[in-house]
Amino acid sequence: MSRTPGTQDFAERPPWTRPGFVAAAVLVALILLAGLLIVVLAPDDDPADITDGPSPTSQPSASSMPVEGLPTVVPTTPPTGVRWELVGPMAVPVSDTAGPTQTTDTTASGFTHTPEGALIAAAQIMVRSSHALGRQRWEPTIEQQFVPSGDRDRLLTELRAVASEPADPGSLSQIAGFSYQSYTPDTAVIGLVLRAPAASASRYHVLSLTLLWRGGDWRMQAPPGGSWLSVNRMTDNLSGVIEWGPR
Repeated sequence: MSRTPGTQDFAERPPWTRPGFVAAAVLVALILLAGLLIVVLAPDDDPADITDGPSPTSQPSASSMPVEGLPTVVPTTPPTGVRWELVGPMAVPVSDTAGPTQTTDTTASGFTHTPEGALIAAAQIMVRSSHALGRQRWEPTIEQQFVPSGDRDRLLTELRAVASEPADPGSLSQIAGFSYQSYTPDTAVIGLVLRAPAASASRYHVLSLTLLWRGGDWRMQAPPGGSWLSVNRMTDNLSGVIEWGPR
């Protein structure tokens, strides 16, 4: 894998983006996938830097509080009535019943307070926060649809330090499946599975994404330390995963 001389590899980018960046203060480099980014883990000795940070500055609205009778049974099959639309070179799910109900050129919001709504939100927000889609998409998505925290701020800082490059669609992974790791009306933890390019040694990587119901919508919790590597694992099979994605 070649590198442009003088270009730094970026440490904390999502694991489906292109290679070619290096973060400052890098300690350990890990090549995730051929044709994807070089992910680098940069640990910090200050525990404050890897916490979830402060709570959102605004108080949750009444609609963000747990409500009796909300659906909590997670799907065991792919959601029906879902269509896939392109955001740049990446496909995202859209459901007439689960959301999003509001989309702009950069963001998507308005997801139902259900397990299916959390799943659609996880896919939409995760894809739109990808560095490969350009700052005009990832910056408002992270600022508006991630829960405010120190980890979110660190993620923004790292991304802003790296210049955007056009993404080759063949070098980006696409959604291939999901699994619910836990679910309550307040918190959903979803394993979002991404299919790697054919040339990669491992076929899939799984991001363990945490979504919180805040302000009447699902919002993403930034990964610990602002590093996607901390919530990523590689696999070569889909055991225990519900296959789902663009066809």
